[in-house]
Amino acid sequence: MNIFLREKPFPSTHQVFGRFRCIVVDSRLTEEEKREAFFHELCHILRHVGVQSMMPEAFRELQERDAKLFTKYAAIPYHMLELIDWNERYIIEQMAHMFKVTPKLCEERLTQIQNRILVNHSCFSNHFMCFA
Repeated sequence: MNIFLREKPFPSTHQVFGRFRCIVVDSRLTEEEKREAFFHELCHILRHVGVQSMMPEAFRELQERDAKLFTKYAAIPYHMLELIDWNERYIIEQMAHMFKVTPKLCEERLTQIQNRILVNHSCFSNHFMCFA
């Protein structure tokens, strides 16, 4: 994708100058946190434009929310959820090890999946057409 990747001891960021694209990941983070930071910054490069420090706060918040969602999907993709043992007592730890991300991200992704299941179940039981 022609994106340079660097590690430096300062907060993770991305840079785009014309066709030059670079992700700088904070070298002080754990390997799991580095992976999540990478996906977060990758989202900004692939989906966002503009300099956040120069845009309205609401728009910056929207981009950050999008990057957080993107991180969940990229780090724990839907098609790989079939590899999960849903009856595992320590499912969060299993997922964190499998996907090499933090338990916090796994917990957020599981909550997201459970909420979708509940919404879809509610839609079917109420005979409404829902899109999740």
